Amino acid sequence: MKFTTSQLPGILSLILLLLSLCTFTVSALELSGEKTIFAADGAEYLNYVIDSGNMFISEFDINKYFDKNDRWSRLYFYNISTDKLTELTFEDMSDAKGHHPLAISGNTVYWVVNPDLRSYDPDIRSYDTASKSLRKLSVPQSYPDGLAVEGKTIVYTGRNFPDGDEEPDICISTDAGANFKRYRLPVHQVNAKINGNIVVFDDSRYGLMRESVHYLDINTGEFHQIGDETKGIYYYPDISGSNVVYIFDPDFDSYLKDRYNVNQEVHMTDISTNTTSVIASPNAQITSLAIDKDHIVWCDNRNKSNYKLYLYNLKDNKEYSVAEINDINGADVRISKNTIVWADGVDNKGVIKIVTIRDENYVDDDISGNSGSDGTDDTESPQPQQTSPQTASGETVCIIASVGIALIAWAGYRRIN
Repeated sequence: MKFTTSQLPGILSLILLLLSLCTFTVSALELSGEKTIFAADGAEYLNYVIDSGNMFISEFDINKYFDKNDRWSRLYFYNISTDKLTELTFEDMSDAKGHHPLAISGNTVYWVVNPDLRSYDPDIRSYDTASKSLRKLSVPQSYPDGLAVEGKTIVYTGRNFPDGDEEPDICISTDAGANFKRYRLPVHQVNAKINGNIVVFDDSRYGLMRESVHYLDINTGEFHQIGDETKGIYYYPDISGSNVVYIFDPDFDSYLKDRYNVNQEVHMTDISTNTTSVIASPNAQITSLAIDKDHIVWCDNRNKSNYKLYLYNLKDNKEYSVAEINDINGADVRISKNTIVWADGVDNKGVIKIVTIRDENYVDDDISGNSGSDGTDDTESPQPQQTSPQTASGETVCIIASVGIALIAWAGYRRIN
């Protein structure tokens, strides 16, 4: 086949178009190897939160949970960039006993203190690891269910208030805990998350096992519902910017089925435009999910034998496999900036693992000054070892094909000259 001179501009334009299309499909995202950053004995329960390059970890003896005299807990602060794990100790460590909700915002960690698990008179402790200042924040008298913090905004969910209301309500402080406003809503509100002036949460006003996702605009005091409660179950929300992700289950009776016969989906709603997208429909059970900026992570059992962690990148609209999960019940996954964290079971021990996202398109617009800083200088605990690396490569085949097309066209061009 011969090309004429008049055909050359069109041919070159086609080649450039093919090259540009293929180049854009190449992903700049890679995943580091799994790294175990914390290990506990088999009898110990782990709880953890992450924000801005730092983690707050709690462990306690689950077998002694109800024995207030004998149970114990330990608190740790982990800085991801320096790979430093520090045990936090205070004058009265009895305040840290038991399983309490945790939260973290930058360098400051928060936990709920309830010395007697049968009482309803808790308070919140906050500790700034940079300035080493410990504070006590009073909260409305109740039994604590959850805690979320961002900057000066603290979201506390509690139940069994002294007025006889046994259902969980939301209490919010926008002044670092100086004052709390209680929002009284029908039935249960749990799993609250916050970003900016928006608080998202699970709500069961439509009945048991009929959860729906709602959100509150703190600035206006208005509540909104996401989705249609007649279409299915909506639960376990998380928020980043105007994007709210959650698990959607169209089967109202799925809670009666085993985990291998559940067909749940990952959905995302942009509340600024009220548009919803299906991020993943793995024909499986989804145990947890989270979002930070363009990265969505979750855990599902689509292969019907074990659970895996997955990542979806909103910029290239692509799903990545992150890690295998050993625990038969799956993992509770979290994400902050470019770090994915989850708990797993290895050799009858509870461990916490992380994977780092290497994304050339990622832009860190956090101007808080708290990112990755570490103001602690307590004794550093020994660190577990890192496992073998795993990467998520781009579409290199398309590049090779493009180069081949260009070479063929170049040979044709030389023949006509």
